[in-house]
Amino acid sequence: MNVAIFTDHSFGEANGITTSLTAALDCAPSSVRLRVYTVATQTIETGDYVALPGVLIPHSRVGPFDVYLPRFSAYIERARDDRIDVVHLATPGPMGLAGVLTAWRLGLPLIGSFHSDLASPVPMRTGATVAGLLRRLHVRWLCSLCTRVLVQSEATRRLLVAAGTAPAVIGVWRTGVDTSMFSPAKRSSELRKLWSVSDSRPALLYAGGVPLEKDVHILPRIQARLFELGIQHRFIIAGPGPMHEALRSHMPDAVFTPSLAGGEAPEVFASADVFVSPSCSDSAANIVLKAQACGLPVVVPETGGPRENMIDGTTGLAVAGTDATRWADTVARVLRGPRAVISAAACEFARGRSWEHALEPLFRSYRDVAWPYDVDSIGIDQLVLPVRRR
Repeated sequence: MNVAIFTDHSFGEANGITTSLTAALDCAPSSVRLRVYTVATQTIETGDYVALPGVLIPHSRVGPFDVYLPRFSAYIERARDDRIDVVHLATPGPMGLAGVLTAWRLGLPLIGSFHSDLASPVPMRTGATVAGLLRRLHVRWLCSLCTRVLVQSEATRRLLVAAGTAPAVIGVWRTGVDTSMFSPAKRSSELRKLWSVSDSRPALLYAGGVPLEKDVHILPRIQARLFELGIQHRFIIAGPGPMHEALRSHMPDAVFTPSLAGGEAPEVFASADVFVSPSCSDSAANIVLKAQACGLPVVVPETGGPRENMIDGTTGLAVAGTDATRWADTVARVLRGPRAVISAAACEFARGRSWEHALEPLFRSYRDVAWPYDVDSIGIDQLVLPVRRR
């Protein structure tokens, strides 16, 4: 079976979507051949990755990345040449539309996967409630075209159901983590010395980029409250974003790191002491699993996908709302509590979330939509194969 995965993210970006898709490529069974289709300034092609040239959309920059309009006909021809059997939409942007047109033109089944609350960040970034509504309607339309829709948390599933997607077509595909890469063994005394942190001055890690919708605006107030409580600490802010300068001006004591390359991330995670992520807009937060795999107690929102990737009271603590005082008091509880016990529980929890296990719902969905007949329950003479346009 040949599957084309359409995404607007190039594999030069480090985020939850590219992490999940890279794991899918690495763990795919021999009966499933995956190929990622994306768009770039020039053609880039390997055995399982194709980036074709697109047209730059003016004034469409998202964070540090430009947005390109794909040449739709090129992807239809490439999918025909690759003898694709299933089309998987991994993002709802221009490449998602390319996937829709490819599936329609070639008569192929369509699967969609959604990795964040796609509509909620829009009003926060632009102040445009109408834009948020239009984006939600766009996601609802894409879901209506899919035979199967996969989400990475129950929180996202509820959002899609509330938006009008039929519950029967939605499945949960949870995120995983590579515990051979993310491990307490990657802890670096040299890096901790560079950060000027220690057991008496622990490192509080926030990672994953700093756009406004991640609720990072409360980090300076959390820091101030912790100092009021007499708790020595140092924030480590990892990842790029438009809030960097504002955070630097309010958190001169914090350490700011550039976007983490794959090889550097495990050392940064393992060298911290507690992971703090106030974002309520993440659907699954693979990054929360990475932190626990490195032995970090985690402090996350009480609602949303991150809460589903930890055990409240065992591998960390969940916080209701975005009140900075409540967040700081919760972080203080973790710092003053039995961190070694929580750390061990976090590692154990992460070990049970291997990618091999996490990806099974995805591969099963590919098989279900490519071969939707139960051969055991019908006679072979009753089996009629669908006619596909090539």
